[in-house]
Amino acid sequence: MKKIKAVILAAGKGTRMKSDLHKVLHKVYDRAIIDYVCDACEDADASEIYIITGYKAEQVEEHVKARRPNIKFCLQKEQLGTGHAVMQAEKYIDDDDLVVVINGDQPLISSQTIKSLVAFCDQGNYGGAVLSGIVDEPGSLGRVIRDNNGNLSRIVEKKDCDEFEEKVKEVNIGVYCFNGKLLKSSFSKLDDNNAQGEYYITDIPSHIKQAGYNFGVYTMPDMSEFQGVNSREELSIATETLLNKTRKMHMENGVTLIDPNNTYISLDAKIGKDTIIYPGTNIQGETIIGGNCIIGPNSNIIASNIGNNVTIEMSKVVESTIDDNCIIGPFAHLRPNTNISSKCKVGSYVETKNVNVGEGTKIPHFIYVGDADIGKNVEIACGTITANMNINWEKNRTTIKDNAFIGANSTLLAPVTVEEDAIIAAGSVINQDVPKKALAIARERQVIKHDYKTKK
Repeated sequence: MKKIKAVILAAGKGTRMKSDLHKVLHKVYDRAIIDYVCDACEDADASEIYIITGYKAEQVEEHVKARRPNIKFCLQKEQLGTGHAVMQAEKYIDDDDLVVVINGDQPLISSQTIKSLVAFCDQGNYGGAVLSGIVDEPGSLGRVIRDNNGNLSRIVEKKDCDEFEEKVKEVNIGVYCFNGKLLKSSFSKLDDNNAQGEYYITDIPSHIKQAGYNFGVYTMPDMSEFQGVNSREELSIATETLLNKTRKMHMENGVTLIDPNNTYISLDAKIGKDTIIYPGTNIQGETIIGGNCIIGPNSNIIASNIGNNVTIEMSKVVESTIDDNCIIGPFAHLRPNTNISSKCKVGSYVETKNVNVGEGTKIPHFIYVGDADIGKNVEIACGTITANMNINWEKNRTTIKDNAFIGANSTLLAPVTVEEDAIIAAGSVINQDVPKKALAIARERQVIKHDYKTKK
């Protein structure tokens, strides 16, 4: 197989989105449209990816570079058509490359479809190949016109169709594979003699055919992958299609979704069998959830690792880890870098951030624990907080060692360490280390003034 290079077209304005954000940066559930396209190209073994930018180029580059610093960008200063857009990558194309060209607004195109198109083009010794699909209502899509032998005759844009061509239901999906040398040689032959006054990529197949090479048509096997996004409505349709595929996949793998249409799961998520997910739950990013879990209702799990036999009820977990046999919630908020060991309880209205919690520890309700290391079998009573920031806005850590007990409404002023088996009396403000097995009481003595109100 020859080297595969991908050219993604993302220069257009996308005016129908009516947004200050570039079209390809709008999200299909939890990822930007352009991310899905880049993923598909990478998974289809593209060794290099070039994105053609134009309108709001800085937005697109900033977003893509944050995840993929190796991708290159080619600026189309004037939007003179799709053919002109591909020309901007000419200097990166070698004669023996296979060049995949794809629109940046097609988030549902799979890597397998791209691989199949490339293999079809390469194995058939074609000068290039186009991905086509059969639709009932072609609408504004370009038509794929075949000759009497079933081979490609030409691709015609809707505005240039005659009466016969308008009735053709085989359409251009907007994904191509070209021989690098033939693609480059066709650039000089493109003209703007058409209804839109633009240089069309759809004219390139004709030029390759005129040079004496065959140009193939590979018909897409799964038309649900063909959903370009040009409006908010199309964005919602693409999102629903993606979510339905993901829901079906997880149910086929042994996951129970109580109400599939009200459950939202990322394409990147992995969920073990016999896990039950209740309505209103969002599972985003590269989240891993083990087996026999109960998730939801109304929980948000984002880029986190969840073990087996875990219950998360009406809670939010972000970039955190929860080991086996834990109970979380309801209404808990585990902020980034929370690491909960097995057999722990994190209860109602508990907020954690940047903490490590040992096995068997209980943090039951109305508690804030931030920047802390908590040992095994610790119990922290209601209303406790770790005061982790000093007057210089510096964060400090609290350490609570194994088997300690923190009484209700205690405040631990970091940096401070509570040693093994120590006890903090309820209502204490602790600003010094507490020795092993000690009882710490840090509160004012109660004072009663008799008949105080009467004297006033």
